[in-house]
Amino acid sequence: MHVDKTAEIRWYVPSPRSLALTLGAGLLLALTAVGAPVVRATMPSAPIEMTLESAGVVAVDVDLTVTLTVRPLVDAERMVLGITLPEGVDLVAGETAWTGAVRAQESRVLSVTVRPRHRAFSVIQGAARIEFPDGTVLGDVRSMSLPLGERSKQTLGVSPPKKTTTGESVIEFRDAP
Repeated sequence: MHVDKTAEIRWYVPSPRSLALTLGAGLLLALTAVGAPVVRATMPSAPIEMTLESAGVVAVDVDLTVTLTVRPLVDAERMVLGITLPEGVDLVAGETAWTGAVRAQESRVLSVTVRPRHRAFSVIQGAARIEFPDGTVLGDVRSMSLPLGERSKQTLGVSPPKKTTTGESVIEFRDAP
């Protein structure tokens, strides 16, 4: 900006460069307000349907059957299934991994019998992935908790929802002291 010193009242007149910047910023704001196209990228989802279920009572030293069922939506030369057991959960019977070729809509079942040994919160995971000839790998994971003990010694302090001036609900999270 520069100052016009020839007049009695001093006016601030924008320089040509600052005027161009101001107009450019205004145009950018106008475009975003009107709804300029937004580009978003998402990860492709795995072309599989899967469930991880248990049958039996979840208790220490009691056998529990865990079943991973996977149905691919495409033919695959190589599909890998796996059940991951946490520390303190013993495998009693069954296999925790399978690899092979599958046809679309052909279900594969991986079933194991496990025995929890400790009174501790733990998580069993079931995973499936399809590997394509071009090197692409798509997969999915399911988790199942075994609520045999406390989840954690540290809990989050969650206050009740608060309303904003516009009426929206807001939840605040704070770490426990």
